[in-house]
Amino acid sequence: MVAEGQIRPTCSHPSPEAHGIHRVALPGTVFGNGITVKDRVAELESRLAAVEQRLRLLERASPNLPPAAAIDFPPVLGEGVLAKAATHTGKVLLIFGGAYLLRTITDFGFVPTGFGIFLGAAYALVWLFMAWTSSGHEKRRAEALFYGTASMLLALPLLVEAITRFGILSGRHGVIALTMYCAAALAVAVARDLRVLGWLITAGAIVTAFVVLNAAHTALPVGVFLVLLGLASLTAVYWRRWMGLQWLGALGALVGLTVLTLVSTSDQWSVRPLAVYLLAVGSLAAYLIGFAVHSHLRGRSVGVFETMQALAAVGIVFWVAGVASQAGELVVSHIGIVSLAFGVAAYALAFTPETRSVRGRNFFFYSTLGLGLVVAGSALLLSPGKAAAVWSLMALAMAWFSGRYGRVALSLQCTFLLLTAGVASGVLDIGLQALAGATRGSWPSLLPSHLIVAGATVACLFIPVAQHSERWGVLAGLPQLLVLALSVWGVGGLMVVYLAPVLAGAGGPEVSLGALAALRTAVLSGSSVTLALSSRHKRWPEARWLAYPVLVVVGIKLIVEDFPNGQPVTLFMALALVGSALILVARLLSRERADS
Repeated sequence: MVAEGQIRPTCSHPSPEAHGIHRVALPGTVFGNGITVKDRVAELESRLAAVEQRLRLLERASPNLPPAAAIDFPPVLGEGVLAKAATHTGKVLLIFGGAYLLRTITDFGFVPTGFGIFLGAAYALVWLFMAWTSSGHEKRRAEALFYGTASMLLALPLLVEAITRFGILSGRHGVIALTMYCAAALAVAVARDLRVLGWLITAGAIVTAFVVLNAAHTALPVGVFLVLLGLASLTAVYWRRWMGLQWLGALGALVGLTVLTLVSTSDQWSVRPLAVYLLAVGSLAAYLIGFAVHSHLRGRSVGVFETMQALAAVGIVFWVAGVASQAGELVVSHIGIVSLAFGVAAYALAFTPETRSVRGRNFFFYSTLGLGLVVAGSALLLSPGKAAAVWSLMALAMAWFSGRYGRVALSLQCTFLLLTAGVASGVLDIGLQALAGATRGSWPSLLPSHLIVAGATVACLFIPVAQHSERWGVLAGLPQLLVLALSVWGVGGLMVVYLAPVLAGAGGPEVSLGALAALRTAVLSGSSVTLALSSRHKRWPEARWLAYPVLVVVGIKLIVEDFPNGQPVTLFMALALVGSALILVARLLSRERADS
């Protein structure tokens, strides 16, 4: 005991807090600032409430974020991809084990061969049905793909063996069975959106079809199947918007038709070229119907596949038509009628309100396809002169439609028709001979078709066409530029042909080479001045790009023809014409630039 007033001795032992030992505060404990335990607990509760309120605000701002309890953490190796792949592979092996069990039962004669084949087919369909049911659950889609692949690997080899080894099915019946199975398998793939299974079924069906073709020599049914498979793959792509499968199906159909065309010329195959031609025409019609549904009913734009497939299908049709025509099974006029019918149908699709009112690729696709088919059909039905006259009238119509609907594509088609008409009628060949050809021998004669083509070419210059387009840009004036060049070429050549016999004795025994050279120089010089004058009009601004090139041609012609063959009088006329043309063209084009 220490008495009062004495000094308490200092303890040398450390406090419990120094050893990490903390005293437990009782509810009534008061801290240094007068804060009790209850006050500290209340403060912590208020802070926790504030944190919870902020979390609620964050969840409202990001509703797509999963709650913390729903976050999937990455699985461990035993529960991941390797484990699932091993499980599915094991199931597939068990499936094939069952198939080999059925094969063993059949081979040892426990059941008849036909019944064994039936059991094998039913077994394959069971697993296709399992693929259908499993794909309805999102977590079992991989399992469904394994089931579908196993079904395909069971069914297709079994079908080939039923035809080749066991002889139970004929080639025709085998193709029918292949068609039925592929229809069911593709239906499962498309309905359940199993794209990989669709690719596998299409590739496997194509290979199986060619195996059956080689083994059973069943050519025409195999060709029909491949065409149907190509159309089915196109339907699947349009429905599910898969990418690439339509190319595989179309390749199978194209190769199938090519093989049929080749074997139709062989005596070892009982395939008639006419039957292959009808199949090719049916394939073209079916694809065009599919394209029309895609573009007009569904409002989609055609793409690269539609363009390439249309060209390939048309090419196959004309190739097979040529083979059938050489075999004496098809008349050329019938080919022309079919081509003309397809061309008119394509033009009808181009000018429907759904296509005409939209500035896109659909109009260009259908109108260009229609143009090519109509030109090919009319060329097969008519003589070259009559066909050229028809194409010239079509060019006038295209020029009018171009201005009416503001379509540069139609102006380009007008130019193409005029060019084709000039080649078919011989106007361009005559123009080349008249302006730069031989000076002796027989002189070209004029025909009514020549005048029609030349007149239509000039008339197309006076019909307002579409010359401005954001899509075409500076190329929008290219069709009109080509029409101007064709006018100079064709009309200038016809003028020389008409005047040369009168002024230079062309076509007779005594031809004045100097006079003929001066006549050609006069026509070309006048053409350059006409082009310069035309460029001042708002309808022919492209003419200025041809004025100087024509003068360059005239200059070369002076050196090559006029000086070697000319006389003083003809040279005077030629030089005066060329010099005057140079001065006029330079002044007219400079005024045009000043006015602009």
